[in-house]
Amino acid sequence: MSSRLLEQLEKKIDDTLETMQMLRLQLEELEQKNSTLEEENRHLSTRHSQWEDGLHTLLNKLDDEHQESTSSSTSEESFEQEEANALI
Repeated sequence: MSSRLLEQLEKKIDDTLETMQMLRLQLEELEQKNSTLEEENRHLSTRHSQWEDGLHTLLNKLDDEHQESTSSSTSEESFEQEEANALI
């Protein structure tokens, strides 16, 4: 083989090794970003669940209050009806 061919081959090998090293570094960076994003996702999922639980609790309380006010309104109407009937 000629010296020129060996030099070309050496350059291609060096370029390939350099590219591989850059890709390895990029992979490490992406793995770190992925890990960070996965942790953030877990944190946000937990917060989402907490908010969801809180909203369910509030809705249940509102439903309970509504049912109580509806039943007390019905009781008051019944009481007023009975008083009106008693007067007649």
